[in-house]
Amino acid sequence: MNKSFSPHLISGQTIGICAPSSSITPERFQKGVDILHKRGFKTIIHPQTYYGAESGCQLCGTPEQKAAALMELWVDDNIDGLMVACGGNFSAQILHLLDYDLISRNPKALIGFSDTTALLSSIYAKTGIGGIFGPTVQTLGRIDNLDAVFDGFSGSPYSLSGFSIKSSWAQSGITKEFPVFAATFSVLMSLAGTSYFPNFSGHFLFLEDIGEELSRLDLMLWQLNEVCPLKNLAGLAFGEFVDLVDTGRPLGLDFQQILSKYETCPIITGLPIGHGNRFFPLSQGRKAKIEASPTPRLIFL
Repeated sequence: MNKSFSPHLISGQTIGICAPSSSITPERFQKGVDILHKRGFKTIIHPQTYYGAESGCQLCGTPEQKAAALMELWVDDNIDGLMVACGGNFSAQILHLLDYDLISRNPKALIGFSDTTALLSSIYAKTGIGGIFGPTVQTLGRIDNLDAVFDGFSGSPYSLSGFSIKSSWAQSGITKEFPVFAATFSVLMSLAGTSYFPNFSGHFLFLEDIGEELSRLDLMLWQLNEVCPLKNLAGLAFGEFVDLVDTGRPLGLDFQQILSKYETCPIITGLPIGHGNRFFPLSQGRKAKIEASPTPRLIFL
């Protein structure tokens, strides 16, 4: 475990980029690269990033090619941190090909979300190195709060408000500091039962997703409670669940009613974290605390 490492990136540093998930959309990708350059970052883009870009499908190289690209960037002394090109699928398929001993000896921040959850989780589980749950390069072009995004990358203290705490916990207050971990829920649960699923005891776990069914949300919460008893968490935080649907025969429960079934730890909702147009990066393993009154605030230390 590399407990002394603090994941952050600041203007003037160099970001290595590869595509461990799906193939890029060239125009959207280049827009994101231009934003990084305007913000003062230098970039080293691995050739693998462009594999399959004109194919019209998601494929962008073999798992072996993707793992090699990521490891080449990771051990490059000229690179301060890594950022994935885009999301999609397939990151989990390279986890067994990564050299975690080498990663542990060369701690760097990895930035991404959605499918990148698989990489962030496995590296945290295997090495204790926390990345940054933040936008991919390709996502930067549609983010409305870019100033806040890059402030989040820097590791500076900041706070979030505008969320709700389940009433029973709000009355008692939550003052203890805790480490945080953020994930796209469905990707995280695809790792359940494997060595790539971290030990979240004592963590405040932040979850978000896109295009999920209410019934799947209920099922994933049940599964999470089985592999990581919720009573052992510092709490659960729910960001945006974009395009959450209830198709076919109605489940009979809404979002809040589903959450109420699992209220064995503090639960907060309504955080601006996820697949929408606003994004507040979360450094995995970073300490935070909640001030419950007079207005709830989540303070990252």
